[in-house]
Amino acid sequence: MAQGALVRSLVYQRRWRLRDFSVERAAAIARELGCSAPLARVLAARAPDSPAELLNYEISQLHSPWELLGVREAVLRIDRALRQGEKIFIQGDFDVDGITSTALLYKALRALGAQGVKVDLSDRERGHGLSDTVIRRLKDEGFSLLITADCGISEGEFIAHLQEHGIDVIVSDHHHPPAKLPPAYAIINPKQPGCSYPNKDLAAVGVAFQLVRALYEHRGLPPQACEEFLDLVLLGTVGDLVPLVRDGHAENKRLVAQGLRRIAQGQMCLGLRVLLEKLSLDPQRLTTGEVSYIIVPKLNAANRVGDPRDAFMLLVTALPSKAEALAAKLLAYNQDRQIAQDDLLFQAEEQLHSQSNWQSEKLIFLAGQYWNPGLIGLVASDLAEKYYRPTVLVSIEDEISRASCRSIPGFDIIEALERHSELFERYGGHAMAAGFSIRTERLSILRERLRAYAREVLRDLGDPVHELEAELSPEEITLETYTDLMRLAPFGMGHPTPRFLLRSAKIKELRTVGNGSQHLKLKVEAGGREFSAIGFSLGEFAYEVERAGTVGLAFKLGCDTWTGRPQVQLEIEDILEPSA
Repeated sequence: MAQGALVRSLVYQRRWRLRDFSVERAAAIARELGCSAPLARVLAARAPDSPAELLNYEISQLHSPWELLGVREAVLRIDRALRQGEKIFIQGDFDVDGITSTALLYKALRALGAQGVKVDLSDRERGHGLSDTVIRRLKDEGFSLLITADCGISEGEFIAHLQEHGIDVIVSDHHHPPAKLPPAYAIINPKQPGCSYPNKDLAAVGVAFQLVRALYEHRGLPPQACEEFLDLVLLGTVGDLVPLVRDGHAENKRLVAQGLRRIAQGQMCLGLRVLLEKLSLDPQRLTTGEVSYIIVPKLNAANRVGDPRDAFMLLVTALPSKAEALAAKLLAYNQDRQIAQDDLLFQAEEQLHSQSNWQSEKLIFLAGQYWNPGLIGLVASDLAEKYYRPTVLVSIEDEISRASCRSIPGFDIIEALERHSELFERYGGHAMAAGFSIRTERLSILRERLRAYAREVLRDLGDPVHELEAELSPEEITLETYTDLMRLAPFGMGHPTPRFLLRSAKIKELRTVGNGSQHLKLKVEAGGREFSAIGFSLGEFAYEVERAGTVGLAFKLGCDTWTGRPQVQLEIEDILEPSA
């Protein structure tokens, strides 16, 4: 199979393509770094100009926080507030990135001796960012400095009002800035015009971490003093789905790796330790997958069906009894969330399938009376992935309705919203995820406009195309190759676990395993070698695979330790046409 060529799945509505890379560059990387040929191919595809960057975990290699526009002004203002004993208020967003950002700033300021630090988290009812309630509290209680966490960049009107009343505002945010920036005392956002900070993909917790690094340095503290916050940086960075790697630059990956390292060494906040124990997760073997799919949903459940302050308190408390109670509360929230999410997904799909033209539309737009605003984003994500369409889910309310949007590669959802910005009361987000509030009577206009825009942008949309990193020969499928590839970890958004092609694998044994026979267990032969393979959630396709006899495999290299003796295993992602 040549680079760039497409091959179709035998069991799913999707296609696969081998990534392009320079064979000559891969050979040179193998020589330069002394790595295996498979790892060199991955590096040649992902970071041909800076391959060593993807293998570098040193925290000393983080960008200087002083490169962030506005950080110097912010540090000097916070330092003055600390020296003069001013009352400081932190306003954070309610998702895991906002909660961890807020917790990080709170803990850092308390560690520096701040006594009058108070915190507020936005919630689903009030919406993202600042509110009239918070503004009144700041004025009534005599606060002189407000620091935002994961919000504020679009709060020009509120911030102007506060500045007029003598309350300085430092915006710490990472969202896409509006054309007119708020009149804050200082703005720290790598995406703002004029900011030369190289990593534009910092999560809000990464922005907060860099602010604290600069503040600690200004106050003469050693660089290591900030490392106690890396567990929070890990949670927020993974939880907000920012790319770990982009164009060969890997600062977010480095932050995540350092967070995992700290946790493996037992260095984490009390609340996270208790939560890991309740979830039976081993800190020494914790992966980004477990963080993303197990831990983050528990923290986010607080803002979806409960109170986000419970998640915040879990991350800052020093009382074991309180940590136990809060962790148990989050687990209960999550059970409620799962039940409600399943019900909402059923309602949404029922509405979708009742639309006569739903299969021909390029964008899914669904709305329901008082759908839970905390769950519509999750369900939109489920639908976008299942149907491979940008998806908008709206909770219809009396006057102002709220929506969450999730997208697919090739369709920038925030750009789509910006084209119709005059319709919204408020909107914001990223290329792949966004949200808005809108007057309910404008919903039908917006639906038709977004659908028309999607028809234009996604005119040639076909089945989704997934990427294979490279082809592996049977001789390269070894435990040594697996070990070498793990030097690329941690994996995540923008830096997935490499998926490879094995062509013409002959099915030797096949059986279904797991609850409800949902998984496929295989023995396959290729090039005179036999390999064990597991296909999670592929059990329903057992007949098609057995009938094919010889297939191509899209797979990840794994390590099976079930027998006590590690051996390489193919973790099958898809069954491909035998011609592959």
